[in-house]
Amino acid sequence: MMDNQQEQFRIDARRRLLILGGINGLLLVGLGSRLFYLQVLKGGLYRDMANDNRISLHPIPAPRGRIFDRSAIPLVENNPDYVLAVIPELVGNLSQLLSKLQGYTSLSDKSIEVILRQSRRQRTFLPLKVKSHLTWEELSSIEVQLPFLPGVIIQVQSQRSYPHGTLAAHLLGYLGEVTDIDREQFAKIRFRYGDLVGKNGIERSYEELLRGTEGVRELEINAFGRQVRELHQNMAQPGQDLYLTIDLALQRSCEELFQGHTGAVVALDVNTGEVLAMVSHPAYDPNEFIRGFSARQWHVLLNNPGRPLSNKAIQGQYPPGSTFKMVVALAALQEGRVTPQDRVFCPGFLMRESQRFNCWRRVGHGSVNLEEALEQSCDVYFYRLGEKLGIDMIEKYARLFGFGESTGVGLHGERHGLVPSRAWKRKVRKEDVWYPGENLITAIGQGYLTATPIQLACMTAAIANGGTLYRPSMIRHTSDPPVVRQHLRIRREHMAVIKQGMELVVKGDHGTARSAKLEGVSIAGKTGTSQVVRQQRHDDRSGRDERKFRDHALFVAYAPADKPEIALAVVVEHGGHGGQTAAPIVGKIIDRYFERQRL
Repeated sequence: MMDNQQEQFRIDARRRLLILGGINGLLLVGLGSRLFYLQVLKGGLYRDMANDNRISLHPIPAPRGRIFDRSAIPLVENNPDYVLAVIPELVGNLSQLLSKLQGYTSLSDKSIEVILRQSRRQRTFLPLKVKSHLTWEELSSIEVQLPFLPGVIIQVQSQRSYPHGTLAAHLLGYLGEVTDIDREQFAKIRFRYGDLVGKNGIERSYEELLRGTEGVRELEINAFGRQVRELHQNMAQPGQDLYLTIDLALQRSCEELFQGHTGAVVALDVNTGEVLAMVSHPAYDPNEFIRGFSARQWHVLLNNPGRPLSNKAIQGQYPPGSTFKMVVALAALQEGRVTPQDRVFCPGFLMRESQRFNCWRRVGHGSVNLEEALEQSCDVYFYRLGEKLGIDMIEKYARLFGFGESTGVGLHGERHGLVPSRAWKRKVRKEDVWYPGENLITAIGQGYLTATPIQLACMTAAIANGGTLYRPSMIRHTSDPPVVRQHLRIRREHMAVIKQGMELVVKGDHGTARSAKLEGVSIAGKTGTSQVVRQQRHDDRSGRDERKFRDHALFVAYAPADKPEIALAVVVEHGGHGGQTAAPIVGKIIDRYFERQRL
């Protein structure tokens, strides 16, 4: 009996051992399988994940391309700028860190709120900009504390510098922090929070060329977020340098001679369409946009009645006044509505349908032909041409000379001006009738007609070179030939009559721009006075004591008259008569330009 019990016990024990051993075996097989899965099948994946945890990617900003004038004189450069940034994934509590950094920098509570919001919008391993333009005091304080500030880094990037201050500011433009509108326009560029982008001028128009390609540094980081070593570096590719057509010396002369006025100056190379100078006044200092404005400074800039943020050379839309008379005269000659010898008697006014249309000279000009009408800017003569041509023909020739459309200069925000027509009046003003009197005022560059200073300069250059309307260009050192927008196909003898009349404007005994006359350089030009408010007479002074009610003064010119090289258009807002205000400015600019060439 005892033997049977012992035998049964041994059998049960062996069974339990076999079951236990089987279970252990299964556990070992499962463990081995899991280890095989983790170490062999998924080893590469987890190895990469581990590397990602200890590798931090630091972008290397690309130096922005520099900008030079036509003689390789720097207009825009780059200086080193020190930027405080953090790697959010290495920080821990970002809010506490930012509060701590307030002890070392002038970081406001509002700025911290903005940074925290941005941290939720970008990937945590990318640097998050906290503050740029660190002072030496801020930089040294942070550098000393870096071992105790995990995730905090100092980046060195290039800061835009405009060494000439306000000189050519509107042409060059300025930089500002990227916005959603910028992201949409430059969809190919991957912007990050705090990136700077061109906001205006050349800086914006050529953003993709100037920007360059960002580099990256791969850094090994320890558990405390401190850099151990650099693993790899892809260098940043600098942006492309640009060489402009601008002549810095001429630009400076234009701006100096335009001081005290509001308006614009544009100078073009007659034979290529290159922009030699572009002035809009008042101006701003692009460096201020880099350093940052206080709320008060920004308010003053925005509310300046002179509109310093507007580039009046391409955005100012003014009635061209009598500077438009060359277009009307060429239209009448080409269409056979007048000959150079035809004379018109000017008594100082023209009566049409019981309405009086005055000439700027109250006593009139007497009997004048086309050249004399240009010389003396006789309004009655051109009223008659307006009657003979009608608005359809005036519109045709205005558009032939580039009015009513962009010049294609390539600067952001260029306006088109306005060439009125029957169709435009029906669409915009909801009026079906074009009145005869509207032909008259359009023929002297008033009424609905408006143009930009650069359009006036292009028109003048086309007359000077004999009939080629170029697209104004800003970029030099390219192999591309000048771009011709239009061959005007104006008969040579007709163009000669207009040019002779423009010469008489400056050198004639009755010329309206005798104040622009120079010794040694012959100038051809045309004055213009565009009304700001409707008045009974051009010479009526009532209600004009305040500057804002004074007419705009215009003058377009080219020189030398016999072999043209340079064409200019000047608009002086509320400057009064073109011959008194605008013409002397142009004369002095041309004098300096050719004096420098003689040296």
